[in-house]
Amino acid sequence: MIYLWVFLSISILSVSGYTGQVLGVASAVTSFIGMSVLVAFIYYFTTWLTGGAEMVTGLFLFLAPACGLIMRFMVGDGRR
Repeated sequence: MIYLWVFLSISILSVSGYTGQVLGVASAVTSFIGMSVLVAFIYYFTTWLTGGAEMVTGLFLFLAPACGLIMRFMVGDGRR
């Protein structure tokens, strides 16, 4: 499970960095915070749903960077 957490952290930082390059620093910070909240929600919800199966929970955690990137660009696209 530690490898899943490390990969997830790197993914969130990478997506936040990319968002920062495209939309600015404020967008990167909000993207990072949003994805962190999303990870916490997905982790606790899937842990509760699967009865503590960490492997299934870890696989669902990879949705957070993808969802964060999509939401950030949907929100940021209105500023242009």
